[in-house]
Amino acid sequence: VPQMSSENFVQLESSFVTYAARTPQGNAAASPGKQAAPSSPLTPGAMYGSPASPQIGSPQSPWHVGTPGATKYNAYAAPQAAKFGAVAAQGSSSQKPPNFGAAAAQGSSPPKPPSFGAATAQGSSPSQPPSFGAVAAQGSSPPQPPNRRGRQRAVTVGINYIGMQCQLAGCINDSHTFVDILTGEFCYDVADIRQLRDDNAQGRPTRKNITTALKWLVNGSSDGDHLFFHYSGHGSQQSDTDGDEMDGKDDTLVPVDYQQAGMLSDDELRSILVTGLPKGVRLTVILDCCHSGTALDLPYKINAGLDSLVEVKKKLPHQTKPPSSGDVVMLSGCRDTQTSADAGVGLAGNTQASGAMTTAFKVTVAKHKAISFHDMITGVRNFLKTQGFKQEPQLSSEHCLNLGDCFLPEWAPPHVAPPKPLRPTTRKALTIGINYYVLPQGQGQLSGCINDSDTMIGALKEVFNFQDSQIMRLRDDRHDMMPTRANVLASFRWLTEGAQPGDDMFLHYSGHGGQQRDTNGDEASGQDDTLIPCDFQSAGQIIDDELYSLLVQQLPKGCRLWVLLDCCHSGTALDLPYKVQISEDGKSVKCSSVPQKGGIAGQPSEAEVIMISGCKDEQTSADVQAGSMGVLKAAGAMTTAFRHSITPTISVHDLLYSMRAFLKQNSFEQVPQMSSENFVQLESSFVTYAARTPQGNAAASPGKQAAPSSPLTPGAMYGSPASPQIGSPQSPWHVGTPGATKYNAYAAPQAAKFGAVAAQ
Repeated sequence: VPQMSSENFVQLESSFVTYAARTPQGNAAASPGKQAAPSSPLTPGAMYGSPASPQIGSPQSPWHVGTPGATKYNAYAAPQAAKFGAVAAQGSSSQKPPNFGAAAAQGSSPPKPPSFGAATAQGSSPSQPPSFGAVAAQGSSPPQPPNRRGRQRAVTVGINYIGMQCQLAGCINDSHTFVDILTGEFCYDVADIRQLRDDNAQGRPTRKNITTALKWLVNGSSDGDHLFFHYSGHGSQQSDTDGDEMDGKDDTLVPVDYQQAGMLSDDELRSILVTGLPKGVRLTVILDCCHSGTALDLPYKINAGLDSLVEVKKKLPHQTKPPSSGDVVMLSGCRDTQTSADAGVGLAGNTQASGAMTTAFKVTVAKHKAISFHDMITGVRNFLKTQGFKQEPQLSSEHCLNLGDCFLPEWAPPHVAPPKPLRPTTRKALTIGINYYVLPQGQGQLSGCINDSDTMIGALKEVFNFQDSQIMRLRDDRHDMMPTRANVLASFRWLTEGAQPGDDMFLHYSGHGGQQRDTNGDEASGQDDTLIPCDFQSAGQIIDDELYSLLVQQLPKGCRLWVLLDCCHSGTALDLPYKVQISEDGKSVKCSSVPQKGGIAGQPSEAEVIMISGCKDEQTSADVQAGSMGVLKAAGAMTTAFRHSITPTISVHDLLYSMRAFLKQNSFEQVPQMSSENFVQLESSFVTYAARTPQGNAAASPGKQAAPSSPLTPGAMYGSPASPQIGSPQSPWHVGTPGATKYNAYAAPQAAKFGAVAAQ
């Protein structure tokens, strides 16, 4: 139902075209057809009127420029290429902003632009979005984001370098596409979007205008705001002058007047967009240009493989700029060393030329607005690969990302707090050490596993603040604590059954680990990992499927389980879907995901579950003998590395790196693994580990502890002997020459009990 309003009572029978109040009373102010004198011209540059753009296909049209599929630089002649550094420069086309004029040029906020639809109606620029006002009036406005908290602003720049040797074809179209995405998918108001393009003399994306637009974007931002910057055009490199680049080159954006005004370096972009950004403000940057992998000098970079594997890298401290309080995320079209393609007509159904990266983003986000960071980078990567592009998109950030969080925070599903527990929260810990005294020496008997259990009790009390009354242990040197298969399974049930939100649980196991044939087809290797109780010869082993069912599957949202497995073949012993492997130098972390087993009704557990295992599935885990390099008590290498590294505040990343470095320093080849029920929060404290809920906020403050659990039934709790102090004669920490692996002394008859792989 169209509506009409006015500053005075509406004159219903007045001509609309010559509408005026009747003055004096009863007489029309102007007779029909009479026109007022034209208004004085606008201040030069204050308003960008849209000149009629050439029709698609006409000789003057900029849209069919360049060979489709060529990179944005490859048509560059040598003299121009030199302006962009070692790699030939690239260009792109752009569209003008609705209202980015003199006020903006002075560095202040430009006046609110008119309806985008009305503005574009004055010109016939190709692929212009429809009148958004009209769409809304028809009742077809898109759903609003459920978690919008602040204002939204955006700047999009598209540069085709019209008439220059470095001319591109698809960048102005990319800018139009991005306006469509912002308004049609992300519910941005057209009044909050500034668009620069080089087919308009008054709204050209010069160095000055781009800088001014970016300052407008971040000016006055506050907690809850979401800001977008999209750029499609040439990207290049120039010599680094402040020593913060590993390759000695600054990445640059290339304004249309770069030959006179110069390029915009990553240092300048960071200074304008990132440095002063307030806490709680989200800035999302999409760069469809060459050499853009680190164009904002953000410390974290994520590269996706062709499957679910992603690699997370962090800059070294001397290469990192002072951190910003804001939340900055950038998706760039390629690595610093690569070019980004300007694609021809036909890519993903496009009827006009476009940038490959912008198209990949559009296709990926259209599938699911609540898409995660992981699915965004892998989706864009897979799209480009399947379309034949060699460029590898990069995801980078100012702070360490939770890869499972939504790429667009306002579209994250509403946070649902776990239900309130029906009783006081409890803490339980279980430690199992098995030396296999039932086996002959030299045929599978171990020496350090019970010592490991003692060691872990010390860590539980000193670092995790567990009490003696909260700790159960099984060990095969005490008849009332024997780690038989039945007792181990019963202790697992004690640990997790009846868990409620807020409960903490901890499991440590030191003993033999094995493998046996997978019977349900859920293992890529065809082998189930196993734990080996002391009576395995008569009762059998405990497979990973049982471990998941007893320990993980039934856990409710809001509780937490730590698992440490010091045994062979333990890399995936809980079948948790998210894996972490850290590089030897600690500079990068590989994260991957596999299909989840799923809990009740096929749903994965919502509990916080994190596991550290002593080695990869195909590796063995060492048992270090007493007397080696001055070690007075035998111990497991992995438990020793954990106790050496753990502190109340150490992060997940630093703990895993420290353990690996400790093992490597002492000549152990085993590589500790980490896995979780969700993407691992690399910078979260391991001791207070929790997923960040709601998105971006830690669920628990460091050091917060649940109330002590109530005592167990008689006989179920085993008093914990005090563990030896580090450095004391009884301490197992001074591990020297690696001893035999926990299996390698096993005789053939016993080895056969553990499947095709020799028992350890």
